[in-house]
Amino acid sequence: MNTVNHNPFGQEHPYEQLPEERFPRQPLAGQDFTVGIVTRPPGAVKHVQVFRELNGVPQQAVPAQKIEHWRPAHEEGVGAEYLERKVQIDQDVWQAQLTAPPAGQELRYWVEADGMTTEWFTLRGLHWVSGGDVSRSDDGTMVVSQDVANNGSTGNVPPVVAVEWLHDGIRAHRVRLSFPAAPDERFYGLGERFNALDQRGQVMDIRCFEQYKNQGKRAYMPVPFLLSSAGCGVWVQSSRWIQFDLAVSDTQRWTIEADLGDDQSLALQWFYDDDPFAIVGRFAQSTGPVNLPPKWAFGLWMSGNEWNTQAKIEQEVKASLAHGIQPAVVVIEAWSDETTFYIWNDAQYRPVSGDKALRYADFMFPENGKWTNPKAMVDWLHDQDIKLLLWQIPVVKVSDGTNPQHDADRRYYEESGFGVREADGTPHLVRPFWFRGGYIWDVTNPAERDWWLQKRAYLLEDIGIDGFKTDGGEHLWSTSVVFADGRTGAEVWNEYPRLYTEAYYTFANQRREAVTFSRSGFTGSQRVPLHWAGDENSTWDAFRHSILAGLSAGISGIPFWGWDIAGFSGPLPDAELYLRATAMAAFCPVMQYHSEYNAHRLPSHDRTPWNIQEQTGDARVISMFRYFVQVREHLMDYIWEEAQFSARTGQPMMRAAHLVDSNASPFDYYFGRDLFVSPVVQPGVTTWQVYLPEGNWRSLWSAETYTGSSTITIDVPLNRIPVFVRENADIPTMDETPSAS
Repeated sequence: MNTVNHNPFGQEHPYEQLPEERFPRQPLAGQDFTVGIVTRPPGAVKHVQVFRELNGVPQQAVPAQKIEHWRPAHEEGVGAEYLERKVQIDQDVWQAQLTAPPAGQELRYWVEADGMTTEWFTLRGLHWVSGGDVSRSDDGTMVVSQDVANNGSTGNVPPVVAVEWLHDGIRAHRVRLSFPAAPDERFYGLGERFNALDQRGQVMDIRCFEQYKNQGKRAYMPVPFLLSSAGCGVWVQSSRWIQFDLAVSDTQRWTIEADLGDDQSLALQWFYDDDPFAIVGRFAQSTGPVNLPPKWAFGLWMSGNEWNTQAKIEQEVKASLAHGIQPAVVVIEAWSDETTFYIWNDAQYRPVSGDKALRYADFMFPENGKWTNPKAMVDWLHDQDIKLLLWQIPVVKVSDGTNPQHDADRRYYEESGFGVREADGTPHLVRPFWFRGGYIWDVTNPAERDWWLQKRAYLLEDIGIDGFKTDGGEHLWSTSVVFADGRTGAEVWNEYPRLYTEAYYTFANQRREAVTFSRSGFTGSQRVPLHWAGDENSTWDAFRHSILAGLSAGISGIPFWGWDIAGFSGPLPDAELYLRATAMAAFCPVMQYHSEYNAHRLPSHDRTPWNIQEQTGDARVISMFRYFVQVREHLMDYIWEEAQFSARTGQPMMRAAHLVDSNASPFDYYFGRDLFVSPVVQPGVTTWQVYLPEGNWRSLWSAETYTGSSTITIDVPLNRIPVFVRENADIPTMDETPSAS
């Protein structure tokens, strides 16, 4: 069957373009744009034209040209080379060049291809206009709306250099605010960011997105809070798309550009203090509260994606205990049937109707199955002072017809009208590659939320697990979809991961002391404590970028954060990288290792210290890993005190030193208020230069004292990370050598 397709917005991928899209998707008035077209099968169509009308008056048709070697017309596309190859296989690509209509006027166009015709597409002329009202109050609130211009400096907020509105003649769709930027002004925050600490010279957007490894400027956890070295911070009170131009287009300005809702206004909240950490704390408190995890969450976490049987879990835990390494938390990812995501793999049971919830007593666990007695396993872990978390995602997976319970659940889900909906009322299907075609759980629907969580109640109430690894949350790629609370994807896209994880956190803590461990988030995600940095390779470069991500998350109000020690993906880290990363993680809110699925190929890719030692042949790994765990245990009273301080004040546990002294390395930080940490982030070094902050300090390892505001060079064998104790802090000096057992 021959087909022709033009879809102006494609899949609404925030960074990448399909060949059938319009580029740019929303051109300005008078701007040339490309109409992308695909025809199938290849060679079936010989002539393609774009017909158009301007304000109802027909215009000359524009012929489309066949593109032999299509390339995405953007700069960001990580998947560009893949797309370029793929689109040539089963279709022809055509392009026509049009011009967007004048401001306020309407262009309608459609595509004809050898007798086939697409629907009509409408485009209104958008242009930037100046003016508008900026109201201010003494509490730091600024509201921008389209009334009489008033850009004077009133109240405790900075002056606005310019206010502009992106208008189509009917309403404003975006606003752009520009503020003065001092030559030496530095900018921090905007969520968990892997690319840099100081974002001056960058254009950064607020868009929750899953970038599998090599995240760059893309963010699992964007937060529209910007901290300036000028002694202020600003929170843009919106969950829609926002972009920050930090002295890129104009070195004397920084700019906020934000999508608008029907009220065509934007609110900002400003915070001022001489202490940047106090500014962060006030922001976190105003969008919180900052919930405190239980003390056990600050112990060692262990996990591996191939730990998919009860025997394997018990084997790895026993190995850890035998090596004198006491874990506090085990996370199991591959525990479920990979379809319902709430039933243990290999469990035997009688399926129930989709509106019902199973209990533990409804299951039988075969002796030769993957999980022979999950309740006994959890009890055994608890007897060893170890907590258990289970993996979750917020998607109803596509049915493959092999799981009757999932099929019953899915039927009930559909019949109940659950799930995020398209604008026409049909179910929205996941567009990203991960769980593509599934339904996104609409957590804003109370009935749907209760139905979903009750399916998982037995895990907490009958088995006694201690929380969930709430993965995903970045599945939404549409601005027009509708949620049960009446909001659209434009409003919920960024907020969704917080809503999802908050539902799990509240549900679990109504039943027992529990945590969630989440990859994605947004403003207010400190209400759902414990986040990790997502997927990364086992490389030195990824190590450095993960530190930046943790520090940026802390600046953005997310104080309880961790990462996969030395990365979880790709070839195993060598012993040096693994131990340098372990040393840093010992001085991090969450200390955990994890490994990606390796199809059970040998050698194992587990990131356990015993596997790293076996695979690298370095006999120092286990003893040094054990030592850093012991150091953390010795510091637990201090860590717990600082965690309580962070929850009480909103200030981060990992406090970027660069905020208070631009001479500091972007990788250096205070861990709590009284420890200063300088991770070794380069391979093959035996000495390390450290710029110590102001004050008097002593080494955590030798009690040697130093005067701050100076650069020192110290020895850094693999069993050492430069850590310094603030003068008069009640923190003991650690033993100098790793224990042997």
